[in-house]
Amino acid sequence: MPDWWLEATLPTVVFGILLVLWVAIPAPEGESDLASRLRDRFCK
Repeated sequence: MPDWWLEATLPTVVFGILLVLWVAIPAPEGESDLASRLRDRFCK
């Protein structure tokens, strides 16, 4: 497997995991943000 494959996929995987965590972790009470709106759309 070529070395560039790891260099290309590692940042993508890390970004994807952080994005999922950002949406999955609820916002503080009374605070609305983009992640809360995305979560509400997916939970409907």
